[in-house]
Amino acid sequence: MIEKYLPIEVSEVIKSRLDENRVYELRLRANMPVCINYNGKYYYLGKNGLSDRADNAILSSSDDVNNLVVGVSERSLYAVNNQLVNGYITVEGGVRIGVCGETVRQDGIVKTIKDFTSVNIRFPHEIRGCGLTAYNFIKDTKLRNALIVSPPGAGKTTILRDLCRHISKENLNILLVDERSEIAAVCNRKNQLDVGNGVDIISNCSKSYAFEYGIRSMRPDLIVTDELIGERDYDAVLEACFGGVKVIASAHASTPEELYMRKGFDKLFASKVFSRYIFLSDRLGPGTYENVYDGDMKCIYYAP
Repeated sequence: MIEKYLPIEVSEVIKSRLDENRVYELRLRANMPVCINYNGKYYYLGKNGLSDRADNAILSSSDDVNNLVVGVSERSLYAVNNQLVNGYITVEGGVRIGVCGETVRQDGIVKTIKDFTSVNIRFPHEIRGCGLTAYNFIKDTKLRNALIVSPPGAGKTTILRDLCRHISKENLNILLVDERSEIAAVCNRKNQLDVGNGVDIISNCSKSYAFEYGIRSMRPDLIVTDELIGERDYDAVLEACFGGVKVIASAHASTPEELYMRKGFDKLFASKVFSRYIFLSDRLGPGTYENVYDGDMKCIYYAP
């Protein structure tokens, strides 16, 4: 779907010069060079393909940025405003478009975003088997609560998706809280990406709402969710775990020290609800396993 809203020159170069399966991100900024994350590394996008030089790059105009946002919303920004005020739009196939522009506020609350200045298009990937290493640590003697940790763009969502597929074979009731519709990418009541069988999916709502509503209505054995951010998300995890529901989630950080600095995480860590912390990086490409820690943050696996 997204291809038809890209600038023609950008779309043609990607199709003719690159392997589309290796395109992870595409960044368009008004009147600036187009940038691309290809196979885990950033480049400029030139007429002949990848380039390390900005002066060889295709330039995107302010109209390119605006037309893309308006186009993917099917010319109804109002229809996607609930996502837009959170800085993104998710479209068919799980493609998430991060949006920058001028915020419109009323009584201190952001009501919408207008005059778009840049977009970051993130393309999901299904890599079967990439979650097996994590699975072996999470499901050893029993199913454990786990946190997948990495910097942005290092493969957390892809590994969560594969983990969900593997664990779904255990005949458990899994509730997938897909806040930004990236993990399963539900569209027209059908998930576009494979998360396995026996998975109930709640999309496009806050984790605190989804956890409370989902636990009450669906009685899950396990909740899988992406990107815990802030105390409200941590509290939702605690309530679920204290109520006997297992949780596998992800968070942004590069090291345990960075994770400790996240506001509210100290309470989550002190509770010992997570007994596995699995750290990823993009050192050898997205989804590179680094260290694995137990609930006391003692390392039980070192990257080779």
